[in-house]
Order: sequence, then structure tokens, then C-alpha cells
Amino acid sequence: RRLVDSARADAYKSYSSNVAKKPSFAHTFVSPCQAACPLHMEIREYVDLIAQGRVMEALQVIREDNPFPSICAYICSHPCEDACRRGQIDKPIAIRALKRFAVEFGGDRVIQPEAETTHEERIAIVGSGPAGLSAAYYLRKLGYPVTVFEACSELGGMLRAGIPEYRLPREVLDTEVQRLIQMGVEIRTNTRVVSLDLLFDMGYKAVFITVGADQSRRLGIKGEDKPGVVDAITFLREVNLGLRPSI
Repeated sequence: RRLVDSARADAYKSYSSNVAKKPSFAHTFVSPCQAACPLHMEIREYVDLIAQGRVMEALQVIREDNPFPSICAYICSHPCEDACRRGQIDKPIAIRALKRFAVEFGGDRVIQPEAETTHEERIAIVGSGPAGLSAAYYLRKLGYPVTVFEACSELGGMLRAGIPEYRLPREVLDTEVQRLIQMGVEIRTNTRVVSLDLLFDMGYKAVFITVGADQSRRLGIKGEDKPGVVDAITFLREVNLGLRPSI
């Protein structure tokens, strides 16, 4: 291993400026694209498989590190491409586009089988945003019975309420949610959890709270609290959920 200097740390800034300010360690033989990826996906491996025409194998590699590659294929800011050394010659490899090609090529061919239950301890997840859904995916793969509680009528959290449909098509999100259901994850929508004790009384041995902390950035200008002024997150949520924006 070697200490990553300030120049090398630039690869990390796009997804964590806090990490970039601190000394970090990286494996010498990890490619810059993989080091820059927040999930540290095996980018070089799946890009090479796609180049060989082995797309389904590439998709399998992608799903090992990323539970929802279809979603990332649309909305990821692709810091891997900023770090791609090919960009020093002409243009970076279109990594996100290749990932999207792989997941769209796989499509219905990839059916997530129901995961085997190997543990008796039931786990409750409160909230169905990216963190909650990811936890449900990995816990179910480990064999735990998982239940996701969501106060709204549909799953997704800010993926559904905070991102316009033209950026993230709803069928893409719905497909990934359906894969969780195929794995055996129990879904309870329109259910607001008001007491952790109640969940424990219901027999859950652990509770993972992922209710989010979304809040619009304040402008700090006069009148932004006046009636009729709506912050961005509230506006996006109302539009994306089919409500009439209160403006």
C-alpha cells in the first residue's frame, strides 16, 4: 500500500470532499476508476467482459457490488470516468453507459430467485430510500427475514420523490423493487412506525432506521418563508408523487 497524496486524492473529491481532505490508503494495483467509485466496483473486469461480448457475465460482476445497477446507470455522477486514465489520451471510457447497456441487455433475463432463509431473527427496516433498500437486499442475501416499513404508498424514498421521472424512469425503480420482493423481502407501505418498542413486541430482533434527513438548502434571503414560496424538495416531492404543488 502507499499513501495517497493530495493530487491522487482528487479522484475522491467528487463523492466525498471530507475523505479527500484526509490522508487515505489505496492498493497500488487498484485502477483509478475503481478507487474513485464510491462502491469500489470491479470496473475494469466488467468493462473487459463487455468488450468480449460476455455481457451477462459482466452484469453478474456488476451486481456483486451494486444491488441496484439499473438505478445507478441512470443517475450516477460517474466519478470513475473523471479518474479514467484513458482521458489523458483522448476521452474517458463511457463506464456508466456501458453499465446501462449491460443492465438493459440483461433485462428480464436476470430473475432474482428467492433467497434462502437461514436465520430466524427477523429484522425491520424503517424507510425505503437507497439505504433501506440496500440493507434489505444484503440482509436478505445473508438469509435474514426482512420487513421494510414505508410511510408512503410506494417504495423508493428520495429516489422516487426527489428525482424527476425524466432522470430516473419509474419502471426502472419499480423493477429493482420487484427484485427485492422476488428475494422474499416483505413490504409494508402506508405504514408509519411511531414506536420502536412496538416493533420489538412484534418479534423483530433488530431495527434499522433509514428515514432520511432530506432538507432543502436555505437561500438566506428575505421573504423565503413567505406563503407561496416552496422549497425545492417539497416541490419535487409533490410533483413526483402526483400531488398539486402548493404554490
